[in-house]
Amino acid sequence: MNEEEHHQAVNELCESLSKDLKVNVDAKDYVNALDEIFRFSDPGNESGLISGTSNSSIEEALNRCYLDHSETKEYLLKLINEDIRRAIELFEVLSTQSVHILVGCFENSEASKPLLQELQQRIYFGEDLHVKYLLSVILQLLTKFEYDFNDVSFLVKDLGVRMRESDVKSLALIIFIKLESLYSQRFDEKFLNFIDCLIIEVDADVGNDPLSIIVEVLTELYPALTALCSQVFLGKKLDEMFRTRVVEQNDAQFSKTLLHLLSVACIDETVRNHISENYTSMLEQSLNFEEYKTYSALVLIKTWSFTKLHNVSINQLGGILTESIEKYNEDNGDHVEIGASLEGLAYLSLKTSVKLQLRKNSKFCLNLISLIKNEEKSAQLYGALVIFANLSVFPQDSNSNGNFESKSLRDLKAYSDLKSPGGDEVDNGIESKEDVIEFNDEYLINNELLSYLRTDFSQMSHGSRQQFIRIIYNITRNKDSISECIKQGCTTSVLEYLVEKTETGDMVRILGLRALTRMLIYTNPSLIFNKYSPVNAIPFLFELLPKYGDEAEAEPCYFNEDLLTTTDCYEALLALTNLASSTASDGDDVCKRITTNTKYWTVIENLILDENVLIQRSTLELISNMMSHPMQIAVKFFNFENPQSLRNFNILVKLLQLNDVESQRAVAAIFANVATTLPFVAHELLSQKELIEKSVQVFTEQNDDIELKKRLVILFYSLFDSIPAGEENKYPILTENKKFELSLEAALDSDIKNDEDFAEVIPQMLSRCSAN
Repeated sequence: MNEEEHHQAVNELCESLSKDLKVNVDAKDYVNALDEIFRFSDPGNESGLISGTSNSSIEEALNRCYLDHSETKEYLLKLINEDIRRAIELFEVLSTQSVHILVGCFENSEASKPLLQELQQRIYFGEDLHVKYLLSVILQLLTKFEYDFNDVSFLVKDLGVRMRESDVKSLALIIFIKLESLYSQRFDEKFLNFIDCLIIEVDADVGNDPLSIIVEVLTELYPALTALCSQVFLGKKLDEMFRTRVVEQNDAQFSKTLLHLLSVACIDETVRNHISENYTSMLEQSLNFEEYKTYSALVLIKTWSFTKLHNVSINQLGGILTESIEKYNEDNGDHVEIGASLEGLAYLSLKTSVKLQLRKNSKFCLNLISLIKNEEKSAQLYGALVIFANLSVFPQDSNSNGNFESKSLRDLKAYSDLKSPGGDEVDNGIESKEDVIEFNDEYLINNELLSYLRTDFSQMSHGSRQQFIRIIYNITRNKDSISECIKQGCTTSVLEYLVEKTETGDMVRILGLRALTRMLIYTNPSLIFNKYSPVNAIPFLFELLPKYGDEAEAEPCYFNEDLLTTTDCYEALLALTNLASSTASDGDDVCKRITTNTKYWTVIENLILDENVLIQRSTLELISNMMSHPMQIAVKFFNFENPQSLRNFNILVKLLQLNDVESQRAVAAIFANVATTLPFVAHELLSQKELIEKSVQVFTEQNDDIELKKRLVILFYSLFDSIPAGEENKYPILTENKKFELSLEAALDSDIKNDEDFAEVIPQMLSRCSAN
């Protein structure tokens, strides 16, 4: 085979594999492709490893050689072991999807040690441009094989000294977390020893800025390895070095990185107190310098120890951060400084006095919107949304049972998932509901920010989605804003968020559920559900209702149910009632889903007897509305051959005499609706003596409630209509009951007579009474 033909081996293999899965490709073709890759690839060629062959084709060929034949996999391993350096140079040019091929060729940790050693050399010397690929291989090796710590301990130092490199940071953090989980104490000892060596270098004034390395390493590792980093940070020697460097050398870049470390270190309460006790004065002084003031203000805020401030107020700190946002320019902005400002304001905007200032600052609010809509905004989106979520919350939500007020929000879901300080500082300022509504209308609704965020929802991080849900919840507190909220697609966003169920203890989920109920209560369901069916909302509404029996234990809980209130249950029932009122097939589907799902129906059966009058009434009204689709619901109450159905029927009969007249109306409506729409059920009801007796008793004794009497008249008319002509004497409680007859006559003299339908049917019933 000449060289030109050989250079087509990879392309020919890929072409053969793509033609027909049923055709067996000869193993020799795989071998030829591997030979071509390892003999003729040029890693330095910018157009691709092999001229005329794409790197994606090479990766596909390697993957199939690894997967399709055991002999070609062995041959691949042979080529890799013959020259591991060459193998890495080839693989690292490919995508990280090929890492599993390289690592998978080795059977155990011992066999992979030559690869590990080559990786160590490349990481140590730092000349390899594909460090992300190298670290991906390291991570895969640590995941797949078990090594003695001595085999991998080099990573602590070799990655630590390179932590300032952007390509190293993220993967190094993951590798350190992996090492700590695998080797715990030995890793901790090695890490502390590494830091001690750097401190010695600082003392000896040698090395490549070892103090900056320490700061960078701690900054990156703090969120994941908090206790270990705090042990280092609280060391007296290091504390002195920080102060000396800042005061004596006037190093602006180092000072900024140190301020960043102080900010991140506030995740630990002990360190936060240490910073508050030892750095407050220095931080206050730094506020006078333009290049430091934003970062210093952030640290002072995150210590949450405002009583220790001497020369600056909370509102002044807020002003410093606000000024940074006001100066924001899409084409020329310091994204790091903007990020620090957003983080600080995410904390401060929990305080009423700061909220009042920010809502009135039009330039700040418009720039915040520009930040959100900036195509390169991902780093700032979360912080900006937190601020808008804090500013859009209604003042009366601050102390309502089960909702988030500012202190509990810090405790439950603090910004950036950091542990939030819990100070009890006095917060002066009075908010008004009207001011919040005006703010929400002007900046969130009229600017169509909701619509923009809805479009971007699938690309958001989970944290940003949570803040968007908070904003939607806040806006739906105002009934007049709900229609616009729906027009901008917020219902879809809420449903998509609730479908995720990504974590337990998600307090924002409750807000999403509450927002959904408000939208469903105050809007015609047919105007909401374009992309989804109303049935999709049912599981989420039932999350707000109590659970009973075995279902309560079996059902997963995604939030703390202690935060649920009677209002949550009530509004969920109202939302279900509105869904059940949907016309045509939608309403039928809703009723069918509720009645055929054992878990849902068990909840309804229990709520019928709930001791809370409001909940019981709402449940009965839901059932009454479901009677507009009678075939689905009737079987649950009017199948007298089924014991459970008969039990439910008997309960309804007794509930006719509830003390709450609105509940009575709902029960009467249930009987009236089913008797009207299902004549065969009306005929069956004629034989239910207790029902007729109690209905007549309520009708004759409660003369003051017109709506209740109307519902009972409808029931009576359907019952009379079911009595065959000439058989009136079989039902004397209706046809020979003088008191009932007088009540019907009295009804004609009441406001009922103004309704033509009732004025017409009552005489018809009376005529059948007098016929006897």
